[in-house]
Amino acid sequence: MSSSPSVLVVGAGPTGLALAAELATAGIACRVLDKRPNASPHSRAFGLLPRTLELLALRGRADAFVAQGLPWAHAALGDGKRWLDYRGIDSAFPYMLVIPQSRTEEQLASWALESGARIERGTTVTGLRQDGHGVELEVVGPDGTRIESADYVVGCDGVHSTVRTLAGIPFQGSSYDSSLIVADVRLDSPPDPPVHARTGRRGMVVFFPFGDGTYRLIALDHERMGAPVDEPVTLEELRESCRAILGTDFGLHDPLWMSRFRSDQRLSDRYRLGRVLLAGDAAHTHIPSGGQGLQTGIQDAMNLGWKLAAQLSGWAPDHLLDSYQRERRPIARATLRRTDLVYKFEVSNSPGARVLRGLTTRLMGLPPLQNSVIEQLSGLTLRYPPLSRPEGSAPHKLVGRRLADAELRPRDAAAEAGGRLYEHFRQAGFVLLDQSHGGFCGQAALDGWARRVTVVRGAYEGRTELPEAVLLRPDGYVAWAGHAGETPSLRAALRHWCGAPSRVPSRV
Repeated sequence: MSSSPSVLVVGAGPTGLALAAELATAGIACRVLDKRPNASPHSRAFGLLPRTLELLALRGRADAFVAQGLPWAHAALGDGKRWLDYRGIDSAFPYMLVIPQSRTEEQLASWALESGARIERGTTVTGLRQDGHGVELEVVGPDGTRIESADYVVGCDGVHSTVRTLAGIPFQGSSYDSSLIVADVRLDSPPDPPVHARTGRRGMVVFFPFGDGTYRLIALDHERMGAPVDEPVTLEELRESCRAILGTDFGLHDPLWMSRFRSDQRLSDRYRLGRVLLAGDAAHTHIPSGGQGLQTGIQDAMNLGWKLAAQLSGWAPDHLLDSYQRERRPIARATLRRTDLVYKFEVSNSPGARVLRGLTTRLMGLPPLQNSVIEQLSGLTLRYPPLSRPEGSAPHKLVGRRLADAELRPRDAAAEAGGRLYEHFRQAGFVLLDQSHGGFCGQAALDGWARRVTVVRGAYEGRTELPEAVLLRPDGYVAWAGHAGETPSLRAALRHWCGAPSRVPSRV
């Protein structure tokens, strides 16, 4: 990998580190610049949801995260009823992984460094210039001011993004006027089960265990929400809120840190301006309801990484890099709408709102409704806009959706041995799952795109309704699905996603 970076990533939070790891995995020279002299020991986010874990599993990294966290499949409300039950979803990760953001960043940094990326801390960006050939950043580091050059720069530097500001990209939205409390504490008498939540007239309190004796506490106390955001949180304030809402404080003591915060709801006008791109909180920010912020940021990185790598490797079709904004910005806009509704639902203290919250809590006990909410919260229902087929027919229903991991079994004597589907995404390339007899579909991909597409011959266990061939993007979403007689359509999809063939394909 070249010592001169093709991409400068500004911000060493989860989004920036995930992007650096993706780029480096694809062989792209990448450097991460972060203004903090050291990684933060505090954790705003505290969990990884199923789809985020699936994306990490594509690169063989999920097990390392699971080993550092605490999987939990369901929580308990104050009355003992189950809440947020993940066990019915179609995923190899039917749970939320409770893991401090600090540990998530440690794992992402290890992945990035092992893959060849560089991380430079204590470096502040103070200027930005770009033209049709590249980007220059003026940075101030321990050795003074210097100029850094690269083909592209990606701002992953949070809500107050310097990259976004210097590029002149508007960040529109509004700020809430109510504050919540977040703290990491120890408990003398932990709840059982350990994930515990309760809502009442006074507000809501939720506990999440980190597995090391500490708990993440989130308190929404209607009597304290008007407190100035800069007013220090006290241990007695936490205890009083818990007793008023839960009837107990579980003997909370020895807080590692306590913070009062207010959220913004903002969305960047664009995710790309020339050779400057934005991802994560630099592009969108919202309240942390449902833990969507960190998930959306890592998913931004996994969407952008392979597209930027394709651009820098010289084979990307003209539209590919722009598809990052077309695909990801609507996701953020919809997330902002949902989280805004959830926030207003949670903070309203009117009699009608209290009745509605009680009714919703009871309805969430119904498995069909709870499963629907969990699948959306988990990121499993996301669908990117499908590519229209050249003959004008509708694309297969799988196109644009993710395909869950599964065992693969040999379909015939010529097929390779099985293994699992996600094992074939380790190098961040396209995968064609070919279930056709004789490998008819796979040959169409190999004849022109062999260096960009891995052809896997085998049958997807447990899904007999799948078509004969499924072309999957490096981020695990279906780019095309069809049958052996539709090779013109498959070739059109390969051109659209993988660029021009390396040679004129022979007829199959």
